[in-house]
Amino acid sequence: MTDLMPPAELPADEHYCLAEVDLFRDLSRREMAALGARAPQRTVAAAQVVYHPARPAEVLFIVKRGRVRLYRIGPDGRDVTTAVLGPGAVFGEMEPLGLRMRATWAETLEPGALCVMSRTDVRELLFTDPRVAVRIAEQLSTRIAELEDRLTDLTCRALGERLAATLCRLARHDPAGPIRLTHQQLAALVGASRERTTIALGELARHGLVRLRRGRILIADPARLAAIADGAAVD
Repeated sequence: MTDLMPPAELPADEHYCLAEVDLFRDLSRREMAALGARAPQRTVAAAQVVYHPARPAEVLFIVKRGRVRLYRIGPDGRDVTTAVLGPGAVFGEMEPLGLRMRATWAETLEPGALCVMSRTDVRELLFTDPRVAVRIAEQLSTRIAELEDRLTDLTCRALGERLAATLCRLARHDPAGPIRLTHQQLAALVGASRERTTIALGELARHGLVRLRRGRILIADPARLAAIADGAAVD
């Protein structure tokens, strides 16, 4: 099914894997403990494939810590990133929730932890608190809107604008923290080669809009970056 490591040892008061995940904020301590006992925390390393289309399984993944990249592989062998998911996000093959992976792969971008729930446990969760399904639907709606924005960017915007728009979207999920992506991973998001993406990033850095560190991008001027995403010139 997956290449996940064995369950991590957790203190009893953490309520297993579901603790501190916003999706489950309305569950009682007893409900969370009962469900969490069947969804233990699984540790993952960086660059670990946790979902493989050739080995499909009907499970729901919940990101507890770290980030996961969803991507597809095109006919030319290049991968195209469809989403970068952080803590609290869900993915997987789960018919009761309308979740489909199909030809999508899932790979971790950094060390972290995932919860894995079976179809039976997901159905029980939905009966326990239908509001969880509403929150998942809201997540998926946001993800679809972001994907539509990216498709529009690819057809209507120059690389500099696409890059600025992508950085703004990524920063929205964690405004205070750096964007932890390599140039290659960012290139897959904006639909350009690594070389062109690196040049465009360097241009943004030269004008003081971002600061570049190894594997990290810090937004230095969010307002100007948003303006460039909307078509303003870099000057």
